[in-house]
Amino acid sequence: MHCGSVKAQYSRYEFGIQGGVSNYWGDLSPSVVLKETHPTGGIFARINLSPSFAWKTELNVLKVSGSDKNFDFNRGRNLSFYSQINEVASVLEFNFFKYGPFVLNKPYTAYFYSGIAAFSFNPQTNLNGKTFDLIDYRTEDVSYSRIGVAIPFGMGLKWMVNKNLALEWQLGFRRTYTDYLDDVSGVYPDIESRFSDGGLITATLTDRSIEWNGSPINKKGYKRGDSNYRDWYMTSTFSLTFRLNSKVKCARFY
Repeated sequence: MHCGSVKAQYSRYEFGIQGGVSNYWGDLSPSVVLKETHPTGGIFARINLSPSFAWKTELNVLKVSGSDKNFDFNRGRNLSFYSQINEVASVLEFNFFKYGPFVLNKPYTAYFYSGIAAFSFNPQTNLNGKTFDLIDYRTEDVSYSRIGVAIPFGMGLKWMVNKNLALEWQLGFRRTYTDYLDDVSGVYPDIESRFSDGGLITATLTDRSIEWNGSPINKKGYKRGDSNYRDWYMTSTFSLTFRLNSKVKCARFY
């Protein structure tokens, strides 16, 4: 078969595994805290549409956490959380160099990507040695979903070890469309009603200054978080990528 007649069959399929670290930025971490860094891992599949563009779908599992104890100016608020995130993302990648196994393609490239992601999360915290799902306690008297949408974007490097195997590094950011990844967003509800509706546990999870002072110091409407900014999470990963052979192997001479 003549190469000129099969140009549309250039696409190559890849799959891979990735692992690295994750972190978060939000109401309980106004700047990234290194000790709140956690492991992450995932799998992905990619279609190389051309030497310049590729489409990738990935499944990732990661953890994020934050605590007021990391910041002196927030220590009195005394809130904390952690959550597992299960993510599915689909992104378009742009390679800065023509990348692939053909004659004039580079065996390495930097790349940029962006797309869309959906994820599940469940903010939890510890109190008196027990774990609590914060969403169940309506700490701001607000209901929210455990499912979120995010815009993933970032950059990375690819290096083909041979025509079937590549190593990659990726730095990625997710701008979410929820401000409750950490269960903190708006204002304090009436703490007295928290006591009457749910008892001491509910009141304490709502206003954890109780642990410092023996009684709540915040009143209804006092600022608990900043609803003007959505939460973010980010990852840095290394990947091992396997490229499946195609039936068509035509060199690119232009």
